[in-house]
Order: sequence, then C-alpha cells, then structure tokens
Amino acid sequence: MDDADKLLDAGSPMTAQRLRETLDALATHGADDPELLRQLLEAVLVVGQGVELDRALQRIVEVAAGLVDAQYGALGVRGPDGGLSEFVHIGITEAQRATMGHLPVGRGVLGLLIDDPRLHRIHDLGSHPTSVGFPPNHPPMRTFLGAPILVRGEVFGSIYLTEKRSADDFSEVDETVVAVLAVAAGIAIDNAGLFERARTRHRWMQVLARRGSEPLAGIALSDTMSRMCVDVADLVDAVDVFLLTELDGEVELRGHTGERIEIDSFTAPHANAPTVLRAGTIPPSLVRRGARWTTVQPLQRASGAFGWMLITHRNRPYWDDEEIAGLAGVAEIASLAVVYAEQQQIARDLEVLEDRHRIARDLHDHVIQRLFAVGMSVQTLLAGSTDPAAATARLEQIMTDLDRTIAQIRTSIFDLQTVTADADGSTLRRRVLDIVSELSGHASISPSVQFDGPVDTVVPDTLGPHIDAVLREGLSNALRHAQAEHIAVAVRADDVLTVEITDDGVGIGTDVTYRGLENLTRRAEDCDGTFSVMTRPRGNRDEGGTTLTWSVPLIG
Repeated sequence: MDDADKLLDAGSPMTAQRLRETLDALATHGADDPELLRQLLEAVLVVGQGVELDRALQRIVEVAAGLVDAQYGALGVRGPDGGLSEFVHIGITEAQRATMGHLPVGRGVLGLLIDDPRLHRIHDLGSHPTSVGFPPNHPPMRTFLGAPILVRGEVFGSIYLTEKRSADDFSEVDETVVAVLAVAAGIAIDNAGLFERARTRHRWMQVLARRGSEPLAGIALSDTMSRMCVDVADLVDAVDVFLLTELDGEVELRGHTGERIEIDSFTAPHANAPTVLRAGTIPPSLVRRGARWTTVQPLQRASGAFGWMLITHRNRPYWDDEEIAGLAGVAEIASLAVVYAEQQQIARDLEVLEDRHRIARDLHDHVIQRLFAVGMSVQTLLAGSTDPAAATARLEQIMTDLDRTIAQIRTSIFDLQTVTADADGSTLRRRVLDIVSELSGHASISPSVQFDGPVDTVVPDTLGPHIDAVLREGLSNALRHAQAEHIAVAVRADDVLTVEITDDGVGIGTDVTYRGLENLTRRAEDCDGTFSVMTRPRGNRDEGGTTLTWSVPLIG
C-alpha cells in the first residue's frame, strides 16, 4: 500500500487521521476483497490527478458513482451564503435536464448534508423527514448515499449518490468506500484550489506589471486607465469597471469599459477595503447590462481617498483573499498613475513659467534697450542737426533699429503664445517636439520630425488629447518593439490633419494584438477620421517596417 501511504502524507494531519479511520472502518466491515481494494485505490489515485478545479469536481462524481454502482451522482459546492453555489451531476440526460427547471440550491435532503456534515444513508428519499420532493420531470430516485467533503477542516461540499443498480440499497461497505473517496476528494480539491489561487495571483501580477510600467513609457493616462479597467473586468468576470477621481467636489471619469458615460457626482462609502453594495446605491448611468451589485474599491493617496474603482456584477461577488489583494494592487497602480500624471503636469507648468521668465528677460534686455536707444537718437535729431544728409542717414538708421525691434517683439509674442497654448494643451508643433523628446530621451535612436502646412494655426484645441495619444502610442510601440534604425514623425495640416509615424523595423506580426492600436482607431472614428497600419515583416532580403497613419478632417 505504498500509494496509500503517499496519499496519507499528501494531506494535513487531520485529513490523514480521518483517512486512517475510514480505512480501519473498511476493514471492520469486512471489505477485504482485493478487487474492491484495488478499485478503491485506483479511484483515489484518479481523483488526485490534475490540478484544475472544475475537472476535479466532475472526476470525483464520476469515480464515486462508478465505485458504488450508483445510477446518479452529484457534487454540490457550498456557497458563502450557506446554499449551493455549484452543482455538478452525472446520470441525467440532456433531454431530462432541459425539462427539469433550475438545479438544486441546497434544500431538503441536500440541505441536510450542509447543516449536518456527516455520512447519510437513506433507504427511501421520499419518506425522509427533510424531503421536499422533486421538481417536475425529475427522474425517480429512492436510495441515497451522501458524504461531506472537508477541505482544511471546513465543509467544501458534499457527494450525493442515488439509485444503486446492483442492489436494493447502499451498504455499510459503500458508506465507508465513499468516506475514503471523500477524504481523497478533499485533498484533490485543496490542491486544485491552491493551483487556482496561484494562477489568479499570477494573472493579477501580470496586470500590475504591464499597466504599472505604462505611465513611465509615456502612454496617455486615459488609455492606461481604460486598459486597466478591461483587465480587471476580464479577471473578475465583471459587467463594467469604472475608475473615478474627485477634486474639489467634481468627479471625473478616468477609465472605463464599454461606452463612455457622463457622471456628475458620486458618494462613496467610508471604507479602506472593497465594499459590496446593491447597484441602486450608485448613479444609474453606471448600472448597465443587467448589473445588480457594485464593489467599491477606494483609490488612496497620502491625504486619503481621492477616487474609487467601481466593479459591477450581475450576481453578488464574494471576494477571496487573492482577489482582494489584486484589487488593492490595481487601485495602488491607478493611484500612482494619476499622481504621476499630475506631477508631470506640474513639471510642464514650471517649464511654462521658466519660458515666460526667459521671454520677459529678453524683452527687458533687448527690446526695451533698443527702444531706449531709438528714443535717444530721435532726441539727438530733434536737437537740431543742420546737415540734411546726416539727418537722413540718422532717420534711416532709426527706421532700421525700429524694424529690428519690431521683429524682436514679434518673436517674443510668438514664443509667449506658444508657451501659453502649450500650458492649455492646445498647440501642436511644440507639443509634438516635446513628446518626441520625452519618449526618446533614453532610447538608442532619435526620431526625426517634419511639419508641413500651418500646423500651429488650423488645428482645433479639441484634437490636442487625440494627437498626444497617437504620438505616445505609436512612438512607444516603435521604440520598444520595432527594432528599427530610423523612426520618422510627420505632421501635415491642410484640409486634413495627418499624423504619420514610420519605422524601418521588423514589422508587426500577425499573431500580435495591441489594444492601443484599437484605441487609436476609436479616437479617429470619434473625429470622423481614419486610422491605418501598413506593415511588412523584415525578411532575409526585404527590409521591413511599419507606417501608422492617423487622419482627421479639419474642414467639415
């Protein structure tokens, strides 16, 4: 029995003790048939195979029914509310199942095993005091054998077996055999649960690593936050995920899944951990596609909560420790991303102030001094020069100095307008150069930039955030993934604004999906424009490369 010893060692001391007791009971009941023991050992080993929980549950039911020759078998998983959250079954055909209505929820005899988790062998289900009958079109069942499944001392669920084929009733040997199998099932489920938790932890860590690096890579904050919402929705099977922040009583939607919505206010519960609420307690615009429950995860900064992550579900979510830790990690990354963006804006504002100071200094040091010199020349001329030729020459010099001074004033005014517009996020030429410089600061190549047309005058302010996103997404992908030797950025403005990013890299493979490119397509469509990607993989002889073209009309 070496394999049985391994099974004993696999569980906790409590599990090993229970298994020894059930094996002793098996011997007491006279079950010393070598064939039965072999089948039991094989069944125990089969149950322990694999690490995926759903398949383990189905396998336990199949093995248990086969071991005691039961026509029907099921395994109910106890939910957080005390009922059954899952119900795996065999023996009932698809046609029968289609006419039976809902699956059991833990009432009647099935609830007996939840309330009284021990072995139960019943000769006639219909006459048992706890019986509540069967739903319409349910196949007849009389004999019953049930056993609880314990995982680390807690009731995970129960095995239900009915209608023994080879006898009128289940025997004491059947009881003990199922008890042994239930202990083995507890070990298998525990292992599967550990695997599921490890896989869940790994998926959360992937999200944290991927989205946490995007602000440093220059990805637009709105894109990072929306991608984070999509990731969380996929991980927790949510209807929607929203990221909100509040400043001076005004609520701003930072990220979202699905279509964008408008929100004016939000009152959050005072809690530092996830709080589950009914969907009716949040603004109706956030409740979509049949959502009935909302989980509120606060976003924290040094001064306290300043925003929230809202996760809507159709069914009430019950968060385990791994998911709570994952939500807290995503909230921390989202908070850091917002704070980092604010710090970047402060740095840009300081640059604006420095530029204004430089412009003021230039006006004082050059323009005012020249105007003072011109004034002195006029005073000298008015003092009464008697030489007409000298007076004419002096006037010509004064006119030249005035022209130079006017040119200097125009230059300063242009610089001042550029700085002011840049502070408001509405210019293009300066913005493009700043973004290219920011993203390529630590790169091995420096992209070239070309402008064509009146880009500083005909581009409306509303296109500023879109242009930022196009440049950051396109350049980030080219710098990180293209393996290019040359990258070129071209911005053209006439009747159409076109932003084009070209590289001579390896191209985008057919098996690669960038959600950022989908966001750029959406941004173009929002502006009645187009976004296209032309790519050719680098071959042995042919040079590769990718061209991203984002175009929107300026005259409509």
